[in-house]
Amino acid sequence: MAAEKDVIMGRFFFDISNGDGDSTDDDGVEFPTAAAAEDELAKVLGDVVREAVVRERNGRVVVRVRDESGNVCMKGMLDFAIENLPTS
Repeated sequence: MAAEKDVIMGRFFFDISNGDGDSTDDDGVEFPTAAAAEDELAKVLGDVVREAVVRERNGRVVVRVRDESGNVCMKGMLDFAIENLPTS
């Protein structure tokens, strides 16, 4: 029996929340498996944080993944902060 992540799924939508507000994915991307969509979630999360940390220095990025039915089936979240520390 195939693991749930290996089941052929279809189109996934990646909604992003960060310091710039919320962005809803109206187009989605097709993936052969939920595991492939999960891999993409990790990439999207990293890309968004990489861009956000240059502007904000601290914050939170959340990426929610919806399936074709509109149900949130995955979520990735990263908090980030850059601090200046006193020197001795």
